[in-house]
Amino acid sequence: MLYIFSSDSPSIQLSEMINAFCHSYSDFKFVTLDNLPSLKQHDKVLFAWEADICGVDTSILKLIHKAYLSSPKFFSGCKGSILCFSKTIFYTKYFSSHIAFLTNNMGLEFIGKPMVEAIESYNNFKNKQKLNNISLKQLCLEECMNLGTRLKNDKHELHHNPKITAVHASHIDRSNTYALMKLILDNLSIEKSIFSLAEERIMDCRGCDFEQCMNFSNHGVCYYEGDKLKDIFKSLDSSQALLVACPNYNDSMPANYFAMINRMTYIYRQKDFSDKYLYAIIVSANSGFDMVAGQIISAFCFNKGFRLAPNFALMEQANEPLSILNLPHINQSMSKYAKDLEQKLKEN
Repeated sequence: MLYIFSSDSPSIQLSEMINAFCHSYSDFKFVTLDNLPSLKQHDKVLFAWEADICGVDTSILKLIHKAYLSSPKFFSGCKGSILCFSKTIFYTKYFSSHIAFLTNNMGLEFIGKPMVEAIESYNNFKNKQKLNNISLKQLCLEECMNLGTRLKNDKHELHHNPKITAVHASHIDRSNTYALMKLILDNLSIEKSIFSLAEERIMDCRGCDFEQCMNFSNHGVCYYEGDKLKDIFKSLDSSQALLVACPNYNDSMPANYFAMINRMTYIYRQKDFSDKYLYAIIVSANSGFDMVAGQIISAFCFNKGFRLAPNFALMEQANEPLSILNLPHINQSMSKYAKDLEQKLKEN
């Protein structure tokens, strides 16, 4: 069953996107505050929203809020995707990442490439129009149709011997983030490869034009060929999951990760990451977990297409070096996280 969490009064544009998304479904229901469903294992969920003048959709927030009051794990066992429309050039990824963060913490898994966004006049489809001789609007509706079909038919391949690629950007002798990552990896019985972005200089994207980038991509290389990222991408190619160990630096990911994401474009043009799960460890001395998590969701899930594992992020607060190891609940938290991660990679 497909359940649609939608704006109270969707615009013509959003209604057309929803209709295109649902073309392959014979059975779906719109969720209302007065008719909150009891979701079952393997149910599908669509969030279809549009930005108001403040960049949010209050009707969607009210539905999620009521769902949480019903059960903090309301979406467990379900898979989701997002449609969004904005009459301006703003807000589509901002609020979509917030929806994903909220509902993922309630157990919702998002399939790879889980979102179709449309801005005024569908101008965000102009680059894709260069490869397709159809209107911008039709491109949008075709993407909505494809997303609906992918969500309906989504099945993740079983791996008896899964592998995870873990990446960190920390000093291993004093980092709380690295210490927590090591605890988790030590509790996994699956194959793992660990890479540091802090050991050598990682060059950021050079900004090649599209044709240059495609030419490098067709040869499986980047303009900056010789650094650690080539080894990371090679490991990721044979992995079923990526674990990002990310400290909070000024309410943001470390610069090394932005360079990694930017440089991932050349390989993304040739390889599909939608069959690979995304996990994250986020450690902050104060607050800002949601800001970092939102950046990870936007960059790795929305932009590069990774699958967002349910409860993808383990978020812990720690300040003094290695003090995370002394938190009274840490062994229980990391043990559950590691168990759920391993089970997810083996069960699908």
